Amino acid sequence: MNQGVSVDELLTMVARTASELMSYDFSSVTVPDATGTVLQIRGSYGLSDEYIRDVNSLHPIRLRGTSLRSPSSQAFAMGIPIQIQDAGTDPSIGPWAPAALEQGYTSMIAIPLNAPGGTLGILNCFTRRAHYFDADEVSLLAVLADQAAIAINTARLRAEQASTITKLNTLNQTLEEQYELQRQVADVHHRLTSLALSGGGLDDIGTALSALLSRAVVIRSGHETVKCGSSFGSDMQLEALMHEATQGVKHPVKAGTGLSNVMLSLGDGSRASAVRAAVVVKEEVVAWMWTIGSVEEFTPVNLRAIEHAATVLALELLSARSAAEAAWHEAGEILREILTTRGPLTASLITQAARMGHDLSQPHALILSSGIPKNTTGLQERVAAAVHHRVGYTGPQPLLGFHQDFLVTLWPLGDSPMESVRPVAEGLRLVLRDGGEGIESSLSVLTGPISGLQGYLEAFSVARGADHLARLRGIGGRTLLVSDLGTAGLLLQVPDSSKVRSFCEEVLGPLRRHDSSRRTTLLQTLRTLMRNNLDEGVTAAQLSLDMDAIARDRRLVEKLLGGELTNVATLTHLATALELEDVLTALDTGAH
Repeated sequence: MNQGVSVDELLTMVARTASELMSYDFSSVTVPDATGTVLQIRGSYGLSDEYIRDVNSLHPIRLRGTSLRSPSSQAFAMGIPIQIQDAGTDPSIGPWAPAALEQGYTSMIAIPLNAPGGTLGILNCFTRRAHYFDADEVSLLAVLADQAAIAINTARLRAEQASTITKLNTLNQTLEEQYELQRQVADVHHRLTSLALSGGGLDDIGTALSALLSRAVVIRSGHETVKCGSSFGSDMQLEALMHEATQGVKHPVKAGTGLSNVMLSLGDGSRASAVRAAVVVKEEVVAWMWTIGSVEEFTPVNLRAIEHAATVLALELLSARSAAEAAWHEAGEILREILTTRGPLTASLITQAARMGHDLSQPHALILSSGIPKNTTGLQERVAAAVHHRVGYTGPQPLLGFHQDFLVTLWPLGDSPMESVRPVAEGLRLVLRDGGEGIESSLSVLTGPISGLQGYLEAFSVARGADHLARLRGIGGRTLLVSDLGTAGLLLQVPDSSKVRSFCEEVLGPLRRHDSSRRTTLLQTLRTLMRNNLDEGVTAAQLSLDMDAIARDRRLVEKLLGGELTNVATLTHLATALELEDVLTALDTGAH
C-alpha cells in the first residue's frame, strides 16, 4: 500500500499473497470494467494467459443482464463469499467449464472486496483437488480481502490525487502561459495605442509592428507604399513584398476577411509565403498590410499584434480622412470666394488661406479639369492622393476644390515654368476619367502664371473659355495649355475684346441679320462648308439637305459678303472671323 505501485500491480500482489499464505493453486482479483457491466481479471497468480483471455474476452463475467449468475457475480451482488465444491458439476460455472477444465481447478471461492463505498471487486481462490473452505478459512480470506480493499481504495485515491496534482500543475502552467500571453498582448496594445494617440503615421505603425513580429512589413494606402523592417528577411523577399503591394489586390476581397495567406514570386524563380491583412473602416478596405510568413506559423501574440496594428492604422486613416474632408471643405470655400471676387482679395481670406499653407501672393498656375463623373464617391480622396503624390516640397501648398462643373487647382509655380505643371494637370484629368464610365472627353486646361493677389477670376474665365473652345473644335481626352489653341488661345487672354467683336460683326453681321430676319441658316451653312473644304456634297449630307439647297445658300452668302468663297483673301478673312467668333463665345461662356 505504501509503495505507490499501480492498481494492476497491487491486484497481482494480492492474488499472489492469497495463494502463498493459504497454499492455494491459483488466485485472481476481478474488478468492474469502465462501464460497470462486467468483471475483468486485473491481477492473477498461477492462471494461464489463455484462461485470462477466455474470461476477459470470450466469456466475460456479466454483472447484470443474464439469468445464469457466476460465483463472482453473485458474491459481488450480495457482498458475501460464494464457494463451489466441484467446478465440473456446478451449473453456475456454465460457459467457464471448459476453461476451468483446461486450467485444472476443481474447487473455488469468491470473496468480495468490500469497502465503505461498496464492493470494489472479487478475490477468487482455486484448488486442483476438491476442497471445502471452512469458516475459519473464509474468515481469514475475508480479513485478507478487507486489507486488499483498503489497499485498492488507497491506490485509487493516490492515483486520483496524482491525476489531480498533474491537472493542477497543467492548469497552473496554462494560467502562467495565459498570464504571460495577456501581458505580452497588453504590451502590444499599449505600444500601438500610444501611436494612435500620438497620431503616428504609416511609418511609425509599420516600424512598431515590424519590431513586434521581427519581420519586414509593407503597408499600402492609396498611392502611398511604406516598407518597414528592412533588416528582417532577404532582399528578394522584401522586393517581392513591395511588388505585391504596388500591384495591389488583384481580386475583390470582402471587408472583414481578416488575415489570409498569399504566395510571393521571388527573383530566383522560387516562391515564398506571406500574410496579407485588410485595414477596414466602415466596411471599406482603406489599406493593406503584408508581412513574411504564414498565418499558421504565427503565435497568438503575433496575430494580436497584426490585429491591433490594423485597428490603429484604421483609426489613423479615419482621422486623416476626417481632417482631409474638413480641409477640403474649407479649401473649397476659399476657392469659391477667390473665383467669384472681383477686385483685390480681402485680408481675412488671405489669412485663412495662409493658415492652411496657401500663399496666394506667389505666382500660381490655374488647372481647370472638366468631365467630373456623376458618381463622386471617393473622388476627393483620389484627387487629394494624386496631388499629394506630386507635391515634392514643403513650401506653399496647392489649393484645389470643385467649382461649378469643374475641378479647379491653384498650383504654386515658384520659379518653375508653366510646362512643369502639365504632368499634374494630366494626373488630375486621369483621376476624373477613371472615376466614371465612358468619360473619354475629360479635359485639363492650364493657364497662368497668375501673379499677385488679383487675376484669379480672370484666369478662371480664360481657362473655362479655353475648355469651351476646345470642345467646339472636338478636342478632348488630353491636357493643354491655353497657348496650345494658337491664335485663339492668345485672343482669349486679351483683356479688351471690343475690337474683336467689331471685326466679327463687320464680317459676319450681314449673314447674322439675314438669318434673323428671314429665318435662314446661312451662317451654319458657311461654317459647315468651310469645315468641309467647300465640298457641297459632304456639307449637304451633314446638314441633311439636298445639294441644290446648299448651292443656292452658297450663292446667297457670296452675294451678301461681296466675294466668292474660292477667293483666298475672302476665305482667309471669313476663317479668321469664324474663329474669333468661337473665341468670343468661349469668353462669354467663361464670364458666366
